[in-house]
Amino acid sequence: MAPDVTHVQPRVQSPAGPDDEDDALSLWKAQYPMPEEKGTVSKPQAALKYRPPRSDWKGVSIACTVITLWTAVFYHGCWQIKLTGPDKSAWWDVVATFLALEFLNTGLFITTHDAMHGTIAIRNRRLNDLLGNIAISLYAWFDYDMLHKKHWEHHNFTGLPHKDPDFHRGDPALHKWFGRFMWEYATPLQFAKIFAYPFFLQSLRVQYPNLCVFLAAAPLVSAFRLFYFGTYLPHLPSNAQETMPWEKSHSADDPRPLSFLKCYHFDYHWEHHRWPYAPWWELPVCKRITKTLDAAVPGVQSDGTKKSQLVN
Repeated sequence: MAPDVTHVQPRVQSPAGPDDEDDALSLWKAQYPMPEEKGTVSKPQAALKYRPPRSDWKGVSIACTVITLWTAVFYHGCWQIKLTGPDKSAWWDVVATFLALEFLNTGLFITTHDAMHGTIAIRNRRLNDLLGNIAISLYAWFDYDMLHKKHWEHHNFTGLPHKDPDFHRGDPALHKWFGRFMWEYATPLQFAKIFAYPFFLQSLRVQYPNLCVFLAAAPLVSAFRLFYFGTYLPHLPSNAQETMPWEKSHSADDPRPLSFLKCYHFDYHWEHHRWPYAPWWELPVCKRITKTLDAAVPGVQSDGTKKSQLVN
């Protein structure tokens, strides 16, 4: 049976120093469930081939950098760019700001996702969750606790209709799946905040066209990016009746720079499910591990189904 997914375990403080990898992994396992092994999945030795970062400083620094960059670009887009009037901004400034903000919005959600996995700061759960709350509030005012609970339902019931909140409900068509996916995580309080926030920004002299472009359009485009590369392609079944447990997750073989530009390496999705304690910036390390394991097994291809048969 799958582990209980209604709650993760209470906060646990690390009893040892911050550079102990084994202690960090033990601490993580005390709070979060590892993926369940089913059938001919990877042997336990494969799971242990990746170890978490030796300290939390890099994860915290990356999360703070994403939040800071987003704040700077959002300020430029809302208060410094002019979309109308005789002194309107150059088209290249508008386009570049929109593209940067959309990409950084994606980064905010990926930062929140890392927080839900406890991988921003494995050794400091309060700091980890604080950064996750900040990131998701800046992104679209989602309820962090609700996201946290449902995301772990996704990991523990991956690809099972009506149990996995991220999976389709019988029709894997892109538009229907995306609509259901967005609705699954919406709450009345979020809608209320989204409704009130533009009025607050307008009181601070942000123009309405800027709100439409930088507050509304940029997060919506990033939401589709996140869904397409992080949910739809990795968990797309061959037919509507097929279930997609984590072992079947599709994983791209794109080079590292392209994978980063697509969705912060979340196209390396089998690796994310195999090693849920890996932060997004370490997924290329996990990808190298799976490629090494693939090469050690003649005839094994780089797809989720075959990877589930890897041996040490």
